[in-house]
Amino acid sequence: MQVRRPFIWAIALSLLLHISLLLGPQIELPDWAAPPPLTVEIQAPPSPPVSLPQPVRRPIRPAPKTPPLAQAPPVVTAAQSPAPPPAVSSEPAPLAQTPETPAPLAAPIDNRPAFPSQFELVYTVYRGDQGMSVGKTTHKWRVANNQYLLTSSTEATGLFSLFFGGRYILTSRGELSANGLKPISFWIQRGQSGERTEFAEFDWEAKSLQYGKQGDIRNAMLDAGTQDQLSVFYQLALTAPHSGRFKLALTTGRKFNQYEYQVIGEETIETPLGQLKTQHLARVAQEAGSKSDVWLALDHHYLPVRIKFAPKGGEILDHVIAEWRVPE
Repeated sequence: MQVRRPFIWAIALSLLLHISLLLGPQIELPDWAAPPPLTVEIQAPPSPPVSLPQPVRRPIRPAPKTPPLAQAPPVVTAAQSPAPPPAVSSEPAPLAQTPETPAPLAAPIDNRPAFPSQFELVYTVYRGDQGMSVGKTTHKWRVANNQYLLTSSTEATGLFSLFFGGRYILTSRGELSANGLKPISFWIQRGQSGERTEFAEFDWEAKSLQYGKQGDIRNAMLDAGTQDQLSVFYQLALTAPHSGRFKLALTTGRKFNQYEYQVIGEETIETPLGQLKTQHLARVAQEAGSKSDVWLALDHHYLPVRIKFAPKGGEILDHVIAEWRVPE
């Protein structure tokens, strides 16, 4: 059997390699049993660059101008304003609805100049024969839609206000007619309680008068031309001038009587407003000791510029005109 040479050479080379490993120098291999620890450091990845949005450039607008102050509304003339609705209430229109320009009554008596639509009279009140000032009385007159409102307010002044507090108020409401005033309601308020101590209600259709106070109410037949304690002075003014004697039914809320008036004559009286020509009327006393007088200004719508009265057993109270607001 023939052995190939390449095989023999491979065996020989292998023997030589093993002999050299056994007889040759020792070679130390590194120790792989305990490899050195690895140190790992985790770092955040770098942040990407942030690009801020560019501001939007808008055109600058000018600041709004301050609005001008509100202007007063234009004056509306009677021709431009709509006609007022018809009145639905029996109450007189309040002062705010009264026209600024005084308007005469719808039916002037005897074609004589009538009252303005509004005015005020202020009186100084004197007590007794010594003429000591003790108070002030204010009469206010308002008229609208042929209805009137009349008030009288009296209050103490000076030292007397320390002893007499509150007010004494008379109120008369009613209608205007060709014959003057037709009261519908009247009442008196004394002090600060607001209680109506006396009253009177006029029913002209039924010709009935109811008057008195709570717990003591009376009824009577209503005579034509009957007045109340306050309206009587302005009824006398509307029907002036007077002559001789005449009768007039009158209620004070407490009483109801027929009174007789007498013309004393024309007199010029001294007032804080100067000398005034007047017609002096006196009520004929029905009770001993009671007196009542009124002076009507001839040149000022016959308005009462002095009122003087004394109840039975009481002191005289004299009201003299001190100020008035009467459109001419």
